[in-house]
Amino acid sequence: MRRIATIVFRVLMVAALTVALLEVVLRVAAPRLPGQIGVVARYVTTGQPYSETWTPAWRENRDHFYALRPGIQDALQYGSPSVSFRLTTHKLWDDGLPPDEGIGFRTAPVDFAVDIVVVGDSFGFCFTEQADCWVDQLAALTGDRIVNLSTPVTGSLSHAQMIEDFAAPLEPPLVLWQFFGNDFYDDYVLHAWRGDIAPMTPEDTGDSEGSWVTQHTVTGALIELLTTGTWSGLPAGERAYEPRYSAPYPGGMLQFGKRYELTALDMTRAETQYGLEQTRTALRDAKARVEAWGGTLAVVIIPTREEVYSAITGPVMGPDQLATLSSAREAMHALCRELDLPCFDAADAFSRPEAVTTALYYPDDMHLNPNGNRVLAEALLPWLANLRSAND
Repeated sequence: MRRIATIVFRVLMVAALTVALLEVVLRVAAPRLPGQIGVVARYVTTGQPYSETWTPAWRENRDHFYALRPGIQDALQYGSPSVSFRLTTHKLWDDGLPPDEGIGFRTAPVDFAVDIVVVGDSFGFCFTEQADCWVDQLAALTGDRIVNLSTPVTGSLSHAQMIEDFAAPLEPPLVLWQFFGNDFYDDYVLHAWRGDIAPMTPEDTGDSEGSWVTQHTVTGALIELLTTGTWSGLPAGERAYEPRYSAPYPGGMLQFGKRYELTALDMTRAETQYGLEQTRTALRDAKARVEAWGGTLAVVIIPTREEVYSAITGPVMGPDQLATLSSAREAMHALCRELDLPCFDAADAFSRPEAVTTALYYPDDMHLNPNGNRVLAEALLPWLANLRSAND
């Protein structure tokens, strides 16, 4: 009996030491671990999901929800825990405010005649290095002098205000309005956030229900993640961004089907229907404003990666959820027809064999990667040429 007890004790000691060693190794490696595994490991060890400490460039703004701080110089920024880039921002002109007040943009100060102004959200701002952004690539391909007013976490109400405040003084011949399917939802969020309307759904603020081991050890947290597909310690505000599915795609393993997108792009919801009406009004007013100085307003629509890689995502997530993600893009097409707006849908260019067989989006982030930005810029060339010839 004593022999058995000794063996058991030794086995337990070896197991405990092995687990302790594994925990130490995982904590040391946490900054470099990839994907959701790295996100969870860093939350346990540092309380935040990013590999490096950083200060967000965007801050709350009543007109836009968020706006970029001016005067940023080559600062590290994260679009998501797995996607980082450097950012420099400028004021368009001297606004009479202190250097750190007002609004900054990822574009040079304007001391030239402007050919195109772009308004949009993070897909126009681009979660890449600036030279890789489709706006900058388009400028390089065409020689057009383009001013990019795009700002992350904004919707159509913000875009229309950007046109009024910053594009109108420039009177460009062409304004490109970049659209992604969450813009309707973002318009609802802006009004609910500043108290114009009552929230239509309660915010998810539920406490996590994991054990001490899963909350405070990397080993326990990763075991929970790998066995259940989720981690109970993830902050409430981040749970909507957890990928629900994964499948191989040209860029590795695509992680998709996040609850945020399935909510924010769902046109059966009251929030998105409310936002649709705000966007309709914003587009109508912006079109009239641009045409008043002799310019043209046109829309560039960005599809979701689930739609672009539907042959991969559809069998996993099913046709109903795929249709939910498509519903916002379809609603934007309807607005384009209703308001007689020229609209370019990148889904057409992205569906070509030479495009869809490459990685156009990041594997665990919903944004275009540098290659996707390149494909978009090149696809816009003939469309812009036709648009301009039709307006001559």
